[in-house]
Amino acid sequence: MIFDSRFWGLALLFALISAGLTYWLGLNNKQPATSDDDGRRGRNEKKSKITPQSAAMSAAILAFVVDLLIQRIDFYYVQPTLTGSFFGYWTPLFLAIVPAVIIGNLVSGGKAIGRSVLMGLALLIVPAVQTMFETVGPDNAKRFADLPQVTVASDKETLPPTDEQHLIQVTPSMAALKAKTVLSSKGNYSTLYAVGNLTLQAIKGHRYYAAPLVPTNSSDTTWTPLFGGRATSPGYVLVDAEDKDAAPELHDSFKINLFEDMPFGMNLERFVYQAGYDKGELDNATFEVDDNLQPHWTITYVTPAFGNITGKKVDKVLVIDVATDQPVIHAYKPGDAAIKWVDRVISAEVIKTYAKDWGVYGQAYSQASFGNWLQIALGMSKQDTMVPAEGDEGLMLSYTKDDHSVWVVPMTSQNSTDHGVIGVLVFETDINKAKFYPGLRGFNHGGSVSQTMFGATANNINKYGVENLELYNIYGHLTWVAIYTRPQSLGSTFGAIGLMDAQNQEVSEVAYGQDLQSALADYVGKMGHGNGGRTANGLNDTVALDGTIWRIAPNGATYRFQLVGDSKHYFDVSTQTYQGTPLLRDGDHVVGSFMDTHQALASVRDLKLVGNGPGTAAPKVEEKK
Repeated sequence: MIFDSRFWGLALLFALISAGLTYWLGLNNKQPATSDDDGRRGRNEKKSKITPQSAAMSAAILAFVVDLLIQRIDFYYVQPTLTGSFFGYWTPLFLAIVPAVIIGNLVSGGKAIGRSVLMGLALLIVPAVQTMFETVGPDNAKRFADLPQVTVASDKETLPPTDEQHLIQVTPSMAALKAKTVLSSKGNYSTLYAVGNLTLQAIKGHRYYAAPLVPTNSSDTTWTPLFGGRATSPGYVLVDAEDKDAAPELHDSFKINLFEDMPFGMNLERFVYQAGYDKGELDNATFEVDDNLQPHWTITYVTPAFGNITGKKVDKVLVIDVATDQPVIHAYKPGDAAIKWVDRVISAEVIKTYAKDWGVYGQAYSQASFGNWLQIALGMSKQDTMVPAEGDEGLMLSYTKDDHSVWVVPMTSQNSTDHGVIGVLVFETDINKAKFYPGLRGFNHGGSVSQTMFGATANNINKYGVENLELYNIYGHLTWVAIYTRPQSLGSTFGAIGLMDAQNQEVSEVAYGQDLQSALADYVGKMGHGNGGRTANGLNDTVALDGTIWRIAPNGATYRFQLVGDSKHYFDVSTQTYQGTPLLRDGDHVVGSFMDTHQALASVRDLKLVGNGPGTAAPKVEEKK
């Protein structure tokens, strides 16, 4: 810390300011002090006068030394964000004034209280006035609400469609168990390293969890960085998030030496801060792997949006290459094509702030008058307001069919007991752009959804916990997807995957399977039966069915058949749809309809036998007289 050359100039400047203020305060003592010097003169007492100037100068020197140490500690360890009042230097100025006030009042005999109060008031009043100027009133409310650039969709629009073949089937706790397993498979890695924070991300269109290997020995984590060195990690682990049966991967041909929680020179944020990124928040440090499997840290550099005082604006995306022992920082603007592989350009914390500000202040009522704004700000009125849902379901990372990621934020009322969704905000993750879907309402979020899915009793599925609840658009329906898991000491294991139509929250409507295709087939079947009054839409049209059965066979609780001349579809039908299903045979002529989900497997909505196959005859129907 002491020998680090960065921020010495600022530390010296504010130490001098502290010394100057101490001298000014010390001059308040107008009475000369005396000093007794008995020493070698025995009993011959000699009294010398100490002038106020000399006392103040001694105090100033002491304040300089003390404050220099404080400033160095602050710039090295605390890393203050140089934004806000006094041209962004409020924090170092505060740390200069505090020792000046203490030492100055001691040397002045408490006669500098008045001047000390003036300095304290200046420190408090100036930022308070600036903050009020930038935040108070309906005009400022509109500025904050406009920050996320939200457009409002029509009532008929829905979420971007999800690629149902790429759903997340591995939860973070499952991934943690897999990562620890692969770490122990390589020599003594498990004694030298731990698995860092696992981050969900897309690599070449496939979803993985990635985490760096983090040194754990004290010689690497304390003594090496204490003397200016950096211990290295050989690489990272990858866990497939889409395939629960895929083996985890260990990539150990790198020299990573920056980490989130390491001290001294191995600390990631300190490295970036000392590189000059000190005038904004270093938000959302995330370990990410690019499409060439090269490791990086990414950080969202957030600066104040208004007056260098308040608001959040994503200024840059910092990508730190850590493949070698010489890290390199690259800065990009949001939306730059070079960082299309980065999943979280707009960080989760910024999204939460944007969603809350837009929900509370983005409607006409709070912007109409100062009185309306004040009632909203003080919580006296909740008219036309909404807030993001709480918990993990309040902010979900989702991947769409066109292979990009979005933040999905269900919005609810400010009533703490209300689990009803009154609209959904969808934020792009790479640029500052969002869309509000007011037509996506009338369904629940959070705990009640987990409880419903937990209540599914088929095959003892209620013996498992529910993790990773996500909201998707599957086959044109808002769909809650969750993973059933069983906890272990080091993580959890897979039990099943469950799907439920968000607007038909019933235990009986939970579709599940021990693999993705089985769960999707069950979900298609429930949609095909039209349960809960659900209707098809443009993404899953009802299509007429008319043809001759080529093959039919039992398939669990349903029967699966294929029609002559149609090699694209396999049809599932149950006795709930057509009671005579077990009596159908190859060659029978059937008509009806099915829900076209644009997949090979289709669920029959209704079916009727109109002609028997060769060698069979339909039972005669007696006419009523």
